[in-house]
Amino acid sequence: MVESKKDKEALDRSKEDRYWELIMEGDKSGLEGMFSLYAYELMAFGLRIKADRELVKDCIQDLFIDLWKYRENTRKVEHVKNYIFKALSNKVKKEIKVRVKRKEIEQFMHTDVLEEQMYHHESKYESTEEEPNPRLKSALNLLPSRQKQVIIHVFFENIPHKQIAEIMGINVQSVYTLTWKAINNLRKLITLLLIFFGLDKF
Repeated sequence: MVESKKDKEALDRSKEDRYWELIMEGDKSGLEGMFSLYAYELMAFGLRIKADRELVKDCIQDLFIDLWKYRENTRKVEHVKNYIFKALSNKVKKEIKVRVKRKEIEQFMHTDVLEEQMYHHESKYESTEEEPNPRLKSALNLLPSRQKQVIIHVFFENIPHKQIAEIMGINVQSVYTLTWKAINNLRKLITLLLIFFGLDKF
């Protein structure tokens, strides 16, 4: 007898409910079962949002890690499949924004005044007692302390973003966001300093 689509959906619903119960009970077999049940559909669904297989794959992995990690704090779910697919949609969209912001920051890092000032002095700042030139130093000192800290870690100490996140007690996405804000403020401050004091003063 050929299994109808309706019968298959009912069977999948029964499985997903059981797998969800196992996950909530701390049984990893439920996580493995849920992954096997929906991995292919999740990938296809994610690719409709963003045609980037590696990005979607990473988001699916993160999704299942979160399902397990935060299982004790998860509210009661009536429709497990809808919950999981919605969670993936949110993750993919969030990751797209993060990567766009990261690309903007990386492009911004390699432009005009900041490229000249930061990268030119990076090795000197690390290996000698010489500090950044007065223009950059003046602008850095006008930044909020956390923004100044992240600029020093990223540009002068060349610390990986993941390690910076640990040092500063924030997540990696927040490191990128804070760096973006700090760079924007630095550019504005350097421009203002040039306007008010002139190039010859720096």
